Amino acid sequence: MMKKKVGLLSMVMVLMLMMVTACGGKDKEVSLGVTESGTYKNDYFGVSLNFPKEWVYQSADEMMATMEAGMEIVAGDNADKKKKLDLAKTKTLNLLMASKFSLDSGEVGPSIVSVAEKLSMLQGIKDGKDYLEAYIKQAKASQLPYEFTEITTVKVGGKDMDMLKGTIDNGDLGVVTQEYYSTLIEGYSFNFILTYVDDASKAETDKILESVSFK
Repeated sequence: MMKKKVGLLSMVMVLMLMMVTACGGKDKEVSLGVTESGTYKNDYFGVSLNFPKEWVYQSADEMMATMEAGMEIVAGDNADKKKKLDLAKTKTLNLLMASKFSLDSGEVGPSIVSVAEKLSMLQGIKDGKDYLEAYIKQAKASQLPYEFTEITTVKVGGKDMDMLKGTIDNGDLGVVTQEYYSTLIEGYSFNFILTYVDDASKAETDKILESVSFK
């Protein structure tokens, strides 16, 4: 059971991110992009990237099913959290989820997730840093023992993105690290979540990040 929960870490953190903007806003018809073996491209957000061809990737419907499973971990018996997540799902675009191992394999390895969330003018989120700061507050209110670094601004594919790093110690299963990259595009918070467990898997996610291109 613990391995299954660890395998869902990427999607759990997507759910926590979703709770940041779970108030107001309306959906807008945008492209979810195209995922193929080893590539992802989205003309609406002007982004493309490469990931290892042997990695497993999920469709938007499969990502939503995974979110449903992750909701049990994040919300538990908390009705208020479940309500926020239900609302946030209507505003979230599941763009990409690719991982070295399938989520039901029991293996913990590198992965990349990309989601975009429609923002409301009333939320006061002006950039990726605001978004990530709001996320930290949500994460600290959860029961997940994450530790975070300071938010920095980095270049990803020629675009400024705000970056936050979080780690969680899973005892015998080791330390899982996630890097969250966020920027605002066309009224959406556009995000990457990269997950790795050691230097070798970090090298794999670093290579994906280096392949990102914004136009």
